[in-house]
Amino acid sequence: MTPDRNILRGLVFFAGLLISGAVSAEELKSQYTSLQDCETLERLKLPGRALEKGAGTGIFRCKGIDNYSVYVIEDDPRSFLVLGRDGKLFSLEKTLVSNFKLGEFPNVSGAKKAEWRIDADGKAAGLIVRVSYQRADKAGASASALFVFDLRGEPAFIGSAATNEEARGLIDGALGAGAAAEDKRSRDCNAIYAGLCKGFEPGPEMLGRCFDKRPAIADKIPPKCIADFQTNIENYHEATAGGK
Repeated sequence: MTPDRNILRGLVFFAGLLISGAVSAEELKSQYTSLQDCETLERLKLPGRALEKGAGTGIFRCKGIDNYSVYVIEDDPRSFLVLGRDGKLFSLEKTLVSNFKLGEFPNVSGAKKAEWRIDADGKAAGLIVRVSYQRADKAGASASALFVFDLRGEPAFIGSAATNEEARGLIDGALGAGAAAEDKRSRDCNAIYAGLCKGFEPGPEMLGRCFDKRPAIADKIPPKCIADFQTNIENYHEATAGGK
């Protein structure tokens, strides 16, 4: 029986990647969506708060990417964003309004577009949006900054930047650091697996066959590798069930 390709997950030494060295993070690309002329809504129910269109309050739903919707909430004299995906809403009000430290009256409703950082699979990895505000040190003087969010889980604020290049560097750097750390962990774990399975023919079935013959190796797997080890063994047994 041909092994399920899931058993290759985490076993990068089978493909020779331990020999060739670390895998560099995929280069991210930008895609833009409009934050203007969006659909007007009468109401929007956020976790713990319901918004309704009215005097000084506007609710607009804009199309995003990767199943995201972007809601622009005007709450005069401020405004903020809410991201929607898979039936869940994630308010960015705390970052864009409540915890805003750069000046007064932060406002995103004047931004023309949102910049999304896209990974190699076409998934949204980060969001960049321009926030305008009034400078506290010069009454009436306007300024703006780019706010950067990590979208790999629930939206998380990374930082602010003055230029598009700096903003992209913030998100790309955060994603690259995470990818590098994950790559190192995988290579370290794979080296441990290979050391425990000496004598078994390299290939996608190596770890499963090794564990079947030497179940005691499970006691020698460090905590950081246990989840991947168990997943690979389970996938191996599922893929080879009835095929022996």
